[in-house]
Amino acid sequence: MTPEAAVAQLAASLLAHEIDASLLASLQQPETAAILRQIEPSVAPLLEKEWTPQEFEDAAVEFCRLFILNPVAPARAAAYEEKDSLEVAGRIQFMLDSGFLELPERFKTLAPDHVALLLLVYSSLEGDDSIQFKSDNLGWLPDFSELLEEKSRHGLYLLAAKILKVV
Repeated sequence: MTPEAAVAQLAASLLAHEIDASLLASLQQPETAAILRQIEPSVAPLLEKEWTPQEFEDAAVEFCRLFILNPVAPARAAAYEEKDSLEVAGRIQFMLDSGFLELPERFKTLAPDHVALLLLVYSSLEGDDSIQFKSDNLGWLPDFSELLEEKSRHGLYLLAAKILKVV
């Protein structure tokens, strides 16, 4: 797996669903946590302790504010590329229907133009295929990343915004 693919998978995990104990545990792995602290220093306290139920609840509330209830940072291509979002969704749906891509359970409920799903597909491709996929489907990523960085109140979503800048 290329570094870009690993970064895309990490961002996809952060943006697919609310942060749970298993995702937090993977982020807290020493090697991963060291890299994440370099990208966004404000996440250090979040990665160095066991979370309380209230901290998981706070992260869930922020996830809903950012992406679900009247989202301040919509995570779907349709919010940024109205004319192309149907094409993006159609291409992804074709990949899913043809069996080209098998989704992890937590990604199956996402819309075909959701950033997490697109990042997961992108991370599974290599070489020219990944370059073409990014060009065809992720042109809106800088706008989303900028909005997410501006609107986020939680360190892990600020981290996701910064990670997206290197995808």
